[in-house]
Amino acid sequence: MTTTPETLPRHDHLADETVALVRRWLSEAAEVPVDKAASRLAAVLDDPAGLPFTVGFVDGVIRPEDPHVAARHFVALAADVPRFVPLHLRAAMKLGALVARVAPTLVIPVVRRALRGMVGHLIVDATDRRLGRSVARLRRRGVRLNINLLGEAVLGSREADRRLAGTHALLARDDVDYVSIKVSSTVAPHSAWAFDDAVDHVSRALQPLFERAAAAPTPKFINLDMEEYRDLDLTMAVFMRVLDQPHLLDLEAGIVLQAYLPDALAAMIRLQEWAAARR
Repeated sequence: MTTTPETLPRHDHLADETVALVRRWLSEAAEVPVDKAASRLAAVLDDPAGLPFTVGFVDGVIRPEDPHVAARHFVALAADVPRFVPLHLRAAMKLGALVARVAPTLVIPVVRRALRGMVGHLIVDATDRRLGRSVARLRRRGVRLNINLLGEAVLGSREADRRLAGTHALLARDDVDYVSIKVSSTVAPHSAWAFDDAVDHVSRALQPLFERAAAAPTPKFINLDMEEYRDLDLTMAVFMRVLDQPHLLDLEAGIVLQAYLPDALAAMIRLQEWAAARR
């Protein structure tokens, strides 16, 4: 039988049903009260300076252990506070920046406590003493947790080792069964011109994590995350290299592909073909 445009099935009704379904979702969503935390997050993302300010605050004020270093970053950020920050907090930041110049050990702990209160719904303390309580509280809602250590690309091997050790510590916990990691945040920067060597190095660094997940008495899931386009091929190659190990064939794991990348469809097809051959 020859197929022509006239004999192909028409799916106009599917388009109509899809439009009707989305309209129903939008209508029902409009009736749901807006969460305060969601409103704050929307304000951050709506302001062009919101995301750079927030990331700069976390990386420059919260993460440094030295309060003098944190104070220098705080003073710089306070010079140009985005509009999404309420007026009274903007004034407080301006005043705090003045005091931080001469008394950083007094101001920075207060600033950190204030930020923790604002983003406590998004970030939890990963220390053993506090993480357990946070995990238990969130799981009471019937939620499965995907835990990701805060931080982006590392700048050296010492920080990479520390980040890997932190993820190992998470997987060793009985109350953690799902973690996400990024190649860029768990290994030191590598040469873009030595792809095969980079795959070997990263695979050796990450394989013990997958082996720990496979050896756990209860299932543990590792999601290999990715944020930058330059890491697409490397992340896929490492993912397949590690999971092709014979002793890991029974392990289930995940990988992230950004849907907005032009390469995403071809990458997904490649992964599907590899997964079908693997199992």
